[in-house]
Amino acid sequence: MRNQISIQEKGKLRTSKPLVLALAVVAVSLGAACANSQAKDEAKIASNSQLAASPTPVDVATAPAITRNLQRDVEVVGSFAADEEVVVSAQVAGELSQINVDFGGYVSQGQVIATIDQRDAKLKVEQAEATLKQTLARLGMKEGEKFDSDQNADVRVAKSQLDWAKLELDRSVKLIEKGDIPRSSYDEKVTNHNLAQARYQAALDSVSQQLAAVEQQKAALALAKKALTDTVVRSPISGAVKEKHASRGSYLTVNGRIVTLVKINPLRLRADIPESSAAVVRTGQTINVTVDAFSNRAFTGRVVRIGPSLDEKTRALTVEAEVANPGNLLRPGMFAKSRLITSANAPAVMVPQRAVVPVAGLSKVFVIENGKAVERIVKTGAIDGDLIEIAEGVKDGETVATSNLDKLLTGAAVKAGK
Repeated sequence: MRNQISIQEKGKLRTSKPLVLALAVVAVSLGAACANSQAKDEAKIASNSQLAASPTPVDVATAPAITRNLQRDVEVVGSFAADEEVVVSAQVAGELSQINVDFGGYVSQGQVIATIDQRDAKLKVEQAEATLKQTLARLGMKEGEKFDSDQNADVRVAKSQLDWAKLELDRSVKLIEKGDIPRSSYDEKVTNHNLAQARYQAALDSVSQQLAAVEQQKAALALAKKALTDTVVRSPISGAVKEKHASRGSYLTVNGRIVTLVKINPLRLRADIPESSAAVVRTGQTINVTVDAFSNRAFTGRVVRIGPSLDEKTRALTVEAEVANPGNLLRPGMFAKSRLITSANAPAVMVPQRAVVPVAGLSKVFVIENGKAVERIVKTGAIDGDLIEIAEGVKDGETVATSNLDKLLTGAAVKAGK
C-alpha cells in the first residue's frame, strides 16, 4: 500500500514541474510588457509636455475693429388710416335736387357736392328784406347810413313842442315873480312843459325800439341768406367719397347725411413700437414704409404723434406718422412694413462677419493679445456689407482673428498674417 502511494506521489511531482515552468515564463512576459507600456506612456507624456512648453503657432488672418457711423432703425408694422373722415350733412331741410359725386370719386376742398331745392330759402330772403325796408322807411333812414335819432320826424316834432313849452315856462317864471300872472297860469305852463318833455322822451324811445327792430331784422335777413347759401353743399376737405348716403330727389332733414368723405393725402400710419425701443422714439423722426401692393416702391413719412402710454397686453408704444400719398396710391386699411429711423449717424464698432463664430446660441470672436488668442462672447448688432456690429465684447482698435477659427482656443499662440 505504501509503495502504491509513493508511486502516485512521484507521478504527480513529475507532472507539476512543467506547469510551474510555464507559469514562470508567463509571469516574466507580463512583467516585461508592463514595463514597456509604462515606458511608452512616460515617453508620450514627456513628448506632450515638450509640445506644451513650445506650442506651434496657428497661422491666422486678422482685422482691426473699426468705428463707423450707422443708421439706427426699428422695424415695426402697422396699418394706414385716413387722415380725416367727415360726414357731410344738410344744414337746411329740403329736397336734394342735385348730387355731383358718387362712391369712390375724388373731390377738392370747396367743390360743390350737392344742391338742395332753393325755392323756400329764396322766399324767406325776400320776406326778410321787405320787413327790413319797411322798418327803415318808418324811421326815415337808409340802409348803411349812420342814423341820428334827432333827425326822425316824430322826434323833431316832440323836440319843438318841448322847446316851446320850456320857453313859455321861463316867461311864466319871470311874470309870476312880479305878480303879473295868476298862480294857475304858471301851473299850466309847468304842466305843459312836463307833458312836452314826456312826449319827447317817448319819441326817442320809439326810435330806439325801431332801431333795435332793424338790427333784429338784419339778423333775420342774414340767417335767411345763410340758409340760401347752405342749400349749396360744398366739400369741407380734399379727399375721396367713402359712402354715398342720399340720392337725387331724397328729402333731407336738418343734419341729414349726404356723403362721407375721407382725406387720404397724407395718410396716417399707426404702428406699435417695442418697449425696448420706446425710449428712443421722438416726433419728427423719419419712417420708411413699404406695402405688398407696391413692393418695388418706398414711401416716406414722419412721426407726428406718440401715445402717452404702452399697451398693457402687448407692451408696445403706439405712434402715428404722416405718410405722403402722391397719386393716391395708398389706401386706408393697407398693412404696412416700416423702419423707424431713430438715429442717422450712430457710432458702432464693426468687425468682419467671418470673425464671428456662432456657438450654442451665442456669438464669439477671438481677440489677438500679445500673440495669443483670447476667446470673447460678444453681442452682435447691425450688418453693413461684409461687416457686423459688435455691440458688446470688443473695443475700437482691437485685433480679431478672421481665419482658422476652428483651431483656436484661449491662450493658443498665433501667427498673424493678412
